[in-house]
Amino acid sequence: MAQIWAKKNEHCLQVGIYGLSSQSGKAYFADLLEMPDVRVYGYARASENGKATVEAIQAQGGLELQRPPNNIEPTSRFISLGKSQVGHSLEKLLTSDVILFTHPSVYHEETVRILRDGLIAKRIPLILSPSRTLAAPYFWEILGPQHPIISLQTCPYACKSYSPGSSYIKRRKRNWVSAVEGDVSPELLQILQKLYPQIVYSDVPATTSLGNIGAVFHPTPYVMNYEAIQEAASRGEHYSFYIQGIANNPKVGALVGEIDQIRLRIAKAVGCEVLGLDEDPNEQEFLAILQRVEKLENEQKMTLHGRRRARAHLLNPINNKVISAQLWLSYTYGISRIPGESLADAIGRTPNFQERSYPQQRYADEDIPTGLVPLEALAKRLGVPHQPISMVIDRYQEITGNDLRATGRNLEAFDTQYLLRYLRGEVKKGKALRWQRIAS
Repeated sequence: MAQIWAKKNEHCLQVGIYGLSSQSGKAYFADLLEMPDVRVYGYARASENGKATVEAIQAQGGLELQRPPNNIEPTSRFISLGKSQVGHSLEKLLTSDVILFTHPSVYHEETVRILRDGLIAKRIPLILSPSRTLAAPYFWEILGPQHPIISLQTCPYACKSYSPGSSYIKRRKRNWVSAVEGDVSPELLQILQKLYPQIVYSDVPATTSLGNIGAVFHPTPYVMNYEAIQEAASRGEHYSFYIQGIANNPKVGALVGEIDQIRLRIAKAVGCEVLGLDEDPNEQEFLAILQRVEKLENEQKMTLHGRRRARAHLLNPINNKVISAQLWLSYTYGISRIPGESLADAIGRTPNFQERSYPQQRYADEDIPTGLVPLEALAKRLGVPHQPISMVIDRYQEITGNDLRATGRNLEAFDTQYLLRYLRGEVKKGKALRWQRIAS
């Protein structure tokens, strides 16, 4: 397939972004514009925000990238469009070789229905950034079984957008796990890994689906601190979402930690290998890997690209495991693991959460229906105690009046045995791909 693309597009990979006007859409756009042999079509809906984004980028002829002080690149620079384009044309988007979904996951299913005919006709692979919990089964109901999907556990960027024609990339995450689902070609995986050497591929969908850290970090602090957030807003003050809301709030911090552990118990009940479970940490292999990663960071002669690739290679042994949020912080943000430390304290030590971490209602509106709702549904089927998750969903309904159990990913359409086989990677056609070969 990659050879066909190369011949057709003069060695250029055509990447479509659905959701250009989102924070992560612009961050992806900024990086992809500078990648060799890549052309991008950034699609934005013709909403007020979408129109402003497209008009600004077209008028400027590119995107303004802003960064905090760092040792890698200037704090502000302009990136030219070159031969890439932005606009509101779904027809142009559907000429892409691969399409990135960078808009909120709560809208993904609706988007797939809109794009259905073009996606099916050309068998266009989708990259979900991120997919959240149990996305692919819903997509396959629309597109047919085994449509090619790559599900990212997290967005690769900690980013904001302070104007229509700019992107502020606070930080690029060190590594992220991506589950390969359906009939994804090895050629596409090789191409993507050249573009993003940080990728750690997995053939076990649970690693991203039950590895949904957004469901742990986002809804609980928002709904349980709702009154304090509103009071701060009424005074014109900024409420520090992670520090005030989790790290310095023992009750909420403990609840976030409990939900993370419930997520791991669900994964264990599914039949997945789990790291960081309180009653069975099983962390020694991972901690040894982290030591090798830390040693790698001190290697002065490596290029940035080489360091990212080497780090991903070191993390390959945990690619099919569901890990705790503390371990996730270790390989994503480089936060050293302190055995016995609470999740709240680890969050408090994470520099990325200490500045500009403002509450956003989307943390609840998106991560409850695509995260906590399916986790609760799985827990009920598997007999895993889940009262803290249910309490957060109930609290959201009290605040908003919205029943997200009825409208979210409640799993009612799927048989339990199918879900278990899917999460373990057993519904995929043929043999599992050899990730070591692809990474070599």
